[in-house]
Amino acid sequence: MAETPSLVVIGDVHKVWRPEDSTFLENGDQDVALFVGDLGDEDVDIVQTIAELAVPKRVILGNHDAWRSFSEKRITDNLRLSLSRLGTDHLAYDVFEWYQAGVSIVGARPFSWGGMSLRSPEVYRELYGVTSHEESADRIVDAARRAQHRDIVILAHNGPAGLSFETHDIWGKDFGKSPRGDWGDEDLELAIDRIKSAGLRVPLVIAGHMHHKLITPRGALRTRFLRAYGTIYMNAAVVPRTKQIANGTILSYFVRVFFSAGKLQGFEEIWVDPSCRIREQSRPRVMEEVG
Repeated sequence: MAETPSLVVIGDVHKVWRPEDSTFLENGDQDVALFVGDLGDEDVDIVQTIAELAVPKRVILGNHDAWRSFSEKRITDNLRLSLSRLGTDHLAYDVFEWYQAGVSIVGARPFSWGGMSLRSPEVYRELYGVTSHEESADRIVDAARRAQHRDIVILAHNGPAGLSFETHDIWGKDFGKSPRGDWGDEDLELAIDRIKSAGLRVPLVIAGHMHHKLITPRGALRTRFLRAYGTIYMNAAVVPRTKQIANGTILSYFVRVFFSAGKLQGFEEIWVDPSCRIREQSRPRVMEEVG
């Protein structure tokens, strides 16, 4: 276990997961690994790979993990199998107590496509009894109220509404005939406001979904870390999450986050080679340095 309590964040996977990535996590000293979803397109095999990781972990499945279910407005066998394989590691509307750090990790709504629509309320109704953003916000807040700590980290697939306007903003809309605008989740924005109003703190919100390279303008990069109203917002969706460096070595992307006694101490982006060595890393950041 790390001397300073830490977690590792894995952004949108999109089937890019290598045995070396599993080895890195299984040999690491983090307390918990958090996956923001989009493991594959209702790909049970990759869900099984993540489920079998021999590390404490929690997952929030993304829109690609329920792609056919939302398109067909029914829960497919693959989605049911995915949820079954993950079991309690799927954190939707639930809470994980990170005792080492004095923090509770709360799961938001899974399968989010972003924007104002739930896309397929039939799926949410059957799985979670949710048919609106307001009901979803209630479920997130209920999980936070069950938490044993006053400091709440939220794990989501997509981030909250209220933070974006331009295409390059952290959850800004960069696609379609009318790019620009806010593509965040209304229910998560409502839930965060209500959690804070209840006297709880939200030092960190972890999500992904909106990729770091923009569609419009093509090739531009998205803001992925933001501090607003005392909360750090992290978009971990570096896609693809691997890159090749000059000597042909393939590196994988992770984010390490450090907490102590409920307080966010800092975080850093790291690129790891097949031998589990960190080959590139950002300067560690703390709350006051993120703007």
